[in-house]
Amino acid sequence: MRERWIMAAALGAVALTGAEAAGQDPFRRLREAVGKPSAPAPTPSPSPERPTRRPLPEAGAPRPTATSASSGGVMLPDQGVHNPVHAAHQSEIVFTRSDLGIGAITEGDIASDFTLGQPMFFRVFTQTSAVNAIAQANGMAASAVYADGVRYKARFTIDGQVFETTMFPWGNPGDHKTWTTWRGQFVNTIGAQRTPGSDVFMEMLSRATAAGLLKPGRHAIAMEVIPETAIGNDQFIAAGVVAKGTFNLTVPANAFTPSNTAICGIGRGGTASAAMEARALSEARRIATNPELTILRAVGIGEAWDVERNEITGIPTERETTVAILARGAKFCRADVYRYYEDYMGGGTFGTSTASISVSPAAIRYIPCGCLG
Repeated sequence: MRERWIMAAALGAVALTGAEAAGQDPFRRLREAVGKPSAPAPTPSPSPERPTRRPLPEAGAPRPTATSASSGGVMLPDQGVHNPVHAAHQSEIVFTRSDLGIGAITEGDIASDFTLGQPMFFRVFTQTSAVNAIAQANGMAASAVYADGVRYKARFTIDGQVFETTMFPWGNPGDHKTWTTWRGQFVNTIGAQRTPGSDVFMEMLSRATAAGLLKPGRHAIAMEVIPETAIGNDQFIAAGVVAKGTFNLTVPANAFTPSNTAICGIGRGGTASAAMEARALSEARRIATNPELTILRAVGIGEAWDVERNEITGIPTERETTVAILARGAKFCRADVYRYYEDYMGGGTFGTSTASISVSPAAIRYIPCGCLG
């Protein structure tokens, strides 16, 4: 049986540049540079916006010249302060009910009270870029920070309990070197631009509810953002907290149930069938490697099949769709998304009984355990 590994590029997985990939150890320079500042290097401009991943920097934003960091290293030019709202909320995370660009957000848009399931968005305002913050915290020149490996941790605190989560990597080196503000989403039920954040919000909900928190009622939640970058396999250097904020979240009764798709998001799609879900469940259990998770069921979530055909004859070779594999752990629950494949058997039929699923590490999705039903 064929098994496939697919890395979801749309989720912004970290990739090496051509020059770095050619070296034997692309992280060696980073390890040697920690605590040992080097000469600054030119900073490329951010690439054009990817509409499904992140917001476009404000046109004409101020770009200060390079300055010396307090640690002795050299900082790279970044965007600085965009407007009065940014100036008033430096080092803060503000929360909104709609998705707003940096030029559109006003003080009147900032909210602090939300009901779980309703649209929730946020904007991070920092004093400097992620690369500069990492350089300052580690006593190194910003030019030595591995900008392409930058990612963000989100730390949530509820009733004194801390839940540290990690965002899927997003953005490119130019973004991480220059951006001093970016926007994200927690719950996007209004069809707004897709931005980072739902992954950490869902992980927080999953871990907090598994710990017995977030019962029906109103809860104060603190959020902190911490940038870090890779210096080797599973090794990172981080800045301190670059922005923080708080919001109140009202949890309705029965919020964590499968019928609440705004939170659970695991409704059956047009390709679902009992046979395909049974086969996907069997395959998921066969290839499972995480002893902390008990795989419970599969849900076909794809709305349509993608049929591959022979380039010359046009005859189908296989079809694929997506399936969610639901699993329970001691401290969290997940609904990971897999690709599901059926080979063409001839005569217009596909082989459900011999289908396979792909392992897709970038498609890990946490959900509250109540969503499992």
